[in-house]
Amino acid sequence: MIWFLLIWSLTSFGLIALASGMSKHQKQIFAQELDVHKTYLAISIGWISLLVGLIASILQSNISIGISYWIGTLTLSALFVCLCLTYIANKITQVAIVCMIIFITTLTLQLI
Repeated sequence: MIWFLLIWSLTSFGLIALASGMSKHQKQIFAQELDVHKTYLAISIGWISLLVGLIASILQSNISIGISYWIGTLTLSALFVCLCLTYIANKITQVAIVCMIIFITTLTLQLI
């Protein structure tokens, strides 16, 4: 369960960051478009978070099960982020902070 929460929170954060890099969602989240550098930063953070989640999922088990597990978790994360962007877009930054707190907590518990 800890691995699921770890990977889910990291992929959810990555998808939120990727959504923050899209102009449509920037208007929805920040009420304005971000400049080019902040957009590239958000996209980079999103892809790095997704890649770290994939690596963590593969390290948990072998490569075939890890990729399948990551895709399943990614699907749930995408559903979560879509619902958040639809219904609570103005609070998505708080959702991202909660995702990072869950990630740090589960990582700490896993390393103990």
